[in-house]
Amino acid sequence: MAKQMNVIYKLASSLNRRDELPNQKLAKEIAAKNNKVAVKELIDNLSNKNKDIQHDCIKVLYEIGGTNPNLIVNHLKIFVVLLTHKNNRLQ
Repeated sequence: MAKQMNVIYKLASSLNRRDELPNQKLAKEIAAKNNKVAVKELIDNLSNKNKDIQHDCIKVLYEIGGTNPNLIVNHLKIFVVLLTHKNNRLQ
């Protein structure tokens, strides 16, 4: 069985893309599959040292929340903490 690629490699910045299409596509895929493991990986990478990855992760989580909010609701505390983050893209 092939090893599943983690979501970080599917983010726009990892694909050297400047548009949001890869992030939107990834969000739809995660939401459709109700993939809690992928959501956890995105949440964990909100503190990645690479700001582009942080930005892409929050964008994907935002898109997931628009279509399948139940998938991210358990991480509400993290989103509340981000409201005071110095990086305003994460606010």
